[in-house]
Amino acid sequence: MAGQESGTVLPPGVSAAVVGWGDAGLVLMRAEQQRELEQMYGRGDLVDVEANGHEEMLATVALSVDGEVAACGSLRDAAEHGAGHGEIKRMYVRPAFRGRGLSGLVLARLEELAVAAGLRRLVLETGLLQVPAVRLYRSAGYRRIPTYGPYVVDPMSVCYAKWLVPGEVTRVLAVNGSVGAGKTTVAEVVADLLRERGVPYAWIDVDALRRAYPTADDDPFGQAVALDHLEAMAGVLRRRGYRHVVLADVIERPADRELYERAFDGAELAVVRLDASEATRLARLAAREPDPWRAWHLARTVELAAILEGAGVDDAVVGNEGDRPLRDVAADVLAAAGWLPQA
Repeated sequence: MAGQESGTVLPPGVSAAVVGWGDAGLVLMRAEQQRELEQMYGRGDLVDVEANGHEEMLATVALSVDGEVAACGSLRDAAEHGAGHGEIKRMYVRPAFRGRGLSGLVLARLEELAVAAGLRRLVLETGLLQVPAVRLYRSAGYRRIPTYGPYVVDPMSVCYAKWLVPGEVTRVLAVNGSVGAGKTTVAEVVADLLRERGVPYAWIDVDALRRAYPTADDDPFGQAVALDHLEAMAGVLRRRGYRHVVLADVIERPADRELYERAFDGAELAVVRLDASEATRLARLAAREPDPWRAWHLARTVELAAILEGAGVDDAVVGNEGDRPLRDVAADVLAAAGWLPQA
């Protein structure tokens, strides 16, 4: 693997080398990283799971700037996660060299080596306080997954994954919107369009997963219950070959996007919000909602529309006024989500 030619273009003065895990200079760098993490988190008990090295390490990349080692990262065999899985380990850039994009270069090189080794998926762990690292991984296509291994017990740990084989990715389309915007109706037609195109899919009205009584004080709308249901279903859908999942749901906060990625074990999530005028929504609710729930829904649609308008959750917004044909609305939703070149 050390001789594998790289396709990563390096800027002038930057060189990359594949070295051994036990390289003396990188051992010192990892110790430097460990001290920095312990200071960042105010803890001296952070688990250094690679302290003694691992036989499973497939490659370690060192990046030098003008001859000085500046950044590193490693790749290990992570077969415990499944066949063809690898894990990104010990990504680190020395403070003096930050802000130059070196971490992205290390990551790109490790991904090349992973592909050359026949790996299909990469997983990794980072921390909630390591915001630049999270930003890097998300920009490179890594999506949230449940915490794993020794990190399960650490509330400050977050884990991400990326499929290196595009066809393996689970794609989730959340049809978002206020009460009465038409989420469930449009999601069903979206599913019809996928079926007509021969796309294997599952579609779920998430409201049905929230219907439990009593609700918890810290989960008044049953979101945590619904996410637990989705996580339990996700493995079944994946094993059955359903890589496209359509949800009719309400997602109110940008941070909640990662919860849905996590529920589907690193899914690529698109959120498309349906927009209908207040008058349209109120008319729909007045016609469909029986007493004693009608008054609650009429009030909630106004409140929720304002929340969603300012939340910044959505990738796109599609109009769904009463006079629009549902197939046109659904086609626009698919196109906005990027699921079809031209829906």
